[in-house]
Amino acid sequence: MLYNKGMTNEDKTVFYNKATKKILNQLAELKLPKQQQKKAVELVNYLRESFKKEEVKKATLSTPEYPIWDLKYDSAGFCRVSSITFMYAMDCKDWQLMSIDDKNLDIQHHWLKHIPTGKVLDLTYDQFAYYGQSIPYEIGQKTAPNISLEADEVVDFTKSIGFNLMEMIVRAKRK
Repeated sequence: MLYNKGMTNEDKTVFYNKATKKILNQLAELKLPKQQQKKAVELVNYLRESFKKEEVKKATLSTPEYPIWDLKYDSAGFCRVSSITFMYAMDCKDWQLMSIDDKNLDIQHHWLKHIPTGKVLDLTYDQFAYYGQSIPYEIGQKTAPNISLEADEVVDFTKSIGFNLMEMIVRAKRK
């Protein structure tokens, strides 16, 4: 991954905030029902604020094999966990988890597809955009969440932000 050496922390913050606004604009384009829209906006804001917290980064991104948790950009490393969290919090039915795992392109990434419109909702696209990279969504594939409730970064992430993943999964399956 390229490193954008010219940006200061203030520039990163401005870039990050603009990216959050862009994601919220993408949500508006989906024309969700009013209550769903409100919930989605609150959820995106909450998740994006959570990415900035040191304790959330440590809980989610640090493992014994890979103890480095600061990936130098706030949304870096949160693509899978935030996509799955959003999908379950929004009750799943309108969202498909998508992914790219392409060693030739040196990219491993997750995002959501809004099933009714076919539009992309990528909560962490800016982790690539910040470094001048684009994501080839067109080669993405449907993927299952495949969460291990005993040991999984999604469990660690949801717990660190005060969400109960098991409760969200059960509620989503009932609908």
